[in-house]
Amino acid sequence: MQTNRFLPPVIALWLAAGNGPAAGTIRSGEPWFDTSGQRIHAHGGGLLRHAGVFYWHGEDRTRGGAAAVNCYASTNLVDWRFAGVALSRESLPRADGQRTFVERPKVIHNARTGKFVMWMHLEQPGYHYARAGVALADQPAGPFTFLHALRPITNDFNFPADAPNRQKELGGTFRDMNLFLDDDGRAYVFYASENNWTMYVVRLNEAFTGPETPTLEGRTWARILVRDMREAPAPFKHQGRYHLITSGCTGWQPNPARWHVADAPLGPWRTGGDPCVGPEAGLTFRAQSTFVFPLPGKPGEFLFLGDRWNPQDLPDSRYVWLPLRFDTNGAPRLEWVAEWRP
Repeated sequence: MQTNRFLPPVIALWLAAGNGPAAGTIRSGEPWFDTSGQRIHAHGGGLLRHAGVFYWHGEDRTRGGAAAVNCYASTNLVDWRFAGVALSRESLPRADGQRTFVERPKVIHNARTGKFVMWMHLEQPGYHYARAGVALADQPAGPFTFLHALRPITNDFNFPADAPNRQKELGGTFRDMNLFLDDDGRAYVFYASENNWTMYVVRLNEAFTGPETPTLEGRTWARILVRDMREAPAPFKHQGRYHLITSGCTGWQPNPARWHVADAPLGPWRTGGDPCVGPEAGLTFRAQSTFVFPLPGKPGEFLFLGDRWNPQDLPDSRYVWLPLRFDTNGAPRLEWVAEWRP
């Protein structure tokens, strides 16, 4: 057996602290606890791998707490240590005298700047604020410093003067979102816009803190899934093609997932159907997509992250993590597995 003195220092310290691989498994839909026995709160989250460690950032839905975004760390995708508050609630901006809150935070690493960059859907009660929030950190677990709020695309597309959520003045709304870092180092943000009717894909600038400018439709950004009313985008790449899993817009209630595919991030995108198969597939196994993560060392295998929302008690919402693989026709397939290990 390999001993700690042969391991990199970070991993050796991890194992010494009792946070090494355990005989755990993923059991979707059950309450999940961290290595200290506390309930995990990382809803609408995403995964980042850095220096051999996995980091899971997600919403803290508990009431009255200090955290907007929590971070957990693991070496095996099963046993998660609480790594701290990544973004505090007090660091978020106020607008028109109202507080803001975070949904669907995602983090990527910028190799050029060395910074870890978090994007999020920044919102207020009533869901009229509809902006992106951007925050920066020197370490994957944070703490992140809030940078600014924005709507990346300000075109009004002839919005009427009474268009909801100030779209004529500020541009398309920014709601359910995700980040995608391509192999060439370019980053993109996918998000539901135009009051959720159409999705946008926007290439980010070199710092990953805003859109690449000038913003040119078809060259630096695109409208995709036009008038399809899709949300919860989860983009990923397989064998040179770009894939996207989305959900319908039914509030906190589950609905059928859809799979979309393209040869480039800006499209054109084609819809290929529902990737889910088996019992409750038509409800995405009572979950909603939030992220798809490539499993290291397992080409063609991915980890699907979903949220099983509980609108009566949001802090008690559960996680649905399932293996995603491709069939012989090149389409992703997502099947329910009650208990498994990545």
